[in-house]
Amino acid sequence: MEKIKIKFFSSAVLKYIAMVTMLIDHIGASGLIFLMFNIGISMRMYYISRMIGRVAFPIYLFLLVEGFVHTKNIKKYIIRLTLFAILSEVPFDMAFWGGFVNMQHQNVMWSLLICVIMLCGIKKYPDFSVIFVGIGCFTAWLIKSDYEYIGPLAVGCMYLFRERAVYKNIATAIIFSFEPPALFSLIPINMYNGEKGKS
Repeated sequence: MEKIKIKFFSSAVLKYIAMVTMLIDHIGASGLIFLMFNIGISMRMYYISRMIGRVAFPIYLFLLVEGFVHTKNIKKYIIRLTLFAILSEVPFDMAFWGGFVNMQHQNVMWSLLICVIMLCGIKKYPDFSVIFVGIGCFTAWLIKSDYEYIGPLAVGCMYLFRERAVYKNIATAIIFSFEPPALFSLIPINMYNGEKGKS
């Protein structure tokens, strides 16, 4: 009897899922949704859009780990993330905080950058993995990057348990238990087939 394959999502497909759900979230979070509907419908659509958007972040973190594992040039990876973080900060502050600069909250790209630097440390000194995860969590909390310590903590678990799907799923579920809709991200993540796919 032929075994049914359920792993049919490439990294490109996961990226599109994350992008679409994040876009829906940002439409709600930025207040644009209130310009599209009356107040009653807008409030319902706001909460729905935020719930859908919770799926994006865990998928992006998973893709970050996969990108780190498979990249041939980690320096370029870090430089690219740094540039995106810098270029995204002003639009992020304007959209969500109403000004060009807001030091109380930084965009999610800073969280991703911290995660990659943390993974570099874990890869080079695996015996100190827990320490590097702790440093990553503290740094993200200190600079007030989006999701703060959640990003480094989840990435650390996804990386360390990348060959143990059950442990990875349990750890991810516990970390994101404060946002139940985020747990739906585990469905496409567990359907990942290890292929890059067409971007």
